Amino acid sequence: MRFTTRQLIVGIALTASLHGAFAFVTPSVVGSSKASKSALDVSTVPRNDGSGLSYGERSRPFRRNFYTQPDWEKHRSRNRFKGNLLSITRSGVIRQLTNEVLFITAVATAVWAINCLTAAGYDDLNGVHHEGLLPFFPTLQMPSEFFTFSSPALSLLLVFKTNTSYGRWDEARKAWGVIVNSSRTILRQGAAWLQETNIPERDKIRLIARLAAAVWCFPRSMTRHVLSAREDDAAYAEDCRANLRPDLAEDLIAARHKPTRATYEISCAINDLPLSDIQKATLEYSVNQLCDAMGANDRILSSPVPLVYTRHLARFLEVWLLMLPLGLWPDFTNSWNHIAMIPITVLLSYFLLGIEELGVQLEEPFSVLPLHKITSGIGLSAEEHVQWFLNDSAKSEMKTNSAGSTSPNYQSLSP
Repeated sequence: MRFTTRQLIVGIALTASLHGAFAFVTPSVVGSSKASKSALDVSTVPRNDGSGLSYGERSRPFRRNFYTQPDWEKHRSRNRFKGNLLSITRSGVIRQLTNEVLFITAVATAVWAINCLTAAGYDDLNGVHHEGLLPFFPTLQMPSEFFTFSSPALSLLLVFKTNTSYGRWDEARKAWGVIVNSSRTILRQGAAWLQETNIPERDKIRLIARLAAAVWCFPRSMTRHVLSAREDDAAYAEDCRANLRPDLAEDLIAARHKPTRATYEISCAINDLPLSDIQKATLEYSVNQLCDAMGANDRILSSPVPLVYTRHLARFLEVWLLMLPLGLWPDFTNSWNHIAMIPITVLLSYFLLGIEELGVQLEEPFSVLPLHKITSGIGLSAEEHVQWFLNDSAKSEMKTNSAGSTSPNYQSLSP
């Protein structure tokens, strides 16, 4: 079949009219370099915005780091230690743990004040010792051996929690890596094989546009599936209605399990392609890879670290830290009225509670992964494959016209 230049121009115009089918990347999703920098600044999140959500929950969208080479150079900077120390007051972990650390500080201060006012007595600023008001009251203290013996158990609990949570984060990121690779494979193979078929150019454009739209709607639906409705429900509906044909958009919005509906659309788009059974089976293998990744996401989302473990660790850590001032009291006799035990308690509380907080934050990885960025990348890839498809069609038409051939020779095209 021979296509004239005019027909190709009409085809490209048709593609432009179908641009909504594969122009998936909106400015709000892609963002600028300035937007990506602000997304990494957790300190911009207000402590209380009246939503009723904790600071840690509201700051999660700001932790979706997506690194490029300049980001890695900054990450490896020799000034990173100084920068991290100077920004410690803006730390999101500190903000999230403010109430817990303040409570432990209050307990440590209360232990210090009670001991100074009772049996231990106190020294004034001139170094003169004064007896306590209740000298018969026992000093609030504990032997340090209690903390020495219990510290290994607490360390094991914390290490297991953080390792397990990081493993969940790593598995989720790998599952999304499979989604990226399988999506590109479907687009690459589908576009290349469709280019070799002898169907009207208008039908080719329609089929590749449908395949590209179907491939994009899977990661976008997966993103909506693993994020909260509060955050992504309205944006998902807007994206579907803006970028997909109306019937598919409404089906996806109403679907109970949106990613499954998206994989069904991909399979339908593959079945419409005029390809051989072997080619279709090869494409379906990549769709099965998407289903496996979808299952991994579902498993992580629905199955937390056993709650009995999480609760026992939290109780162990809280009691241990609340009793810590009693164990530190005897060790700070050289400081004025043992007062150094208060800041030491605060520091240890921040570090240990921070480790537990990191485990909790990573346990559900999807709301701290840059899923919108990943989806945008797949959308860009889909759009590029459609553009490459059109470019190859135009090249083929030019070669056909120059050679006077009755049919385009796709095998003669350069890669």
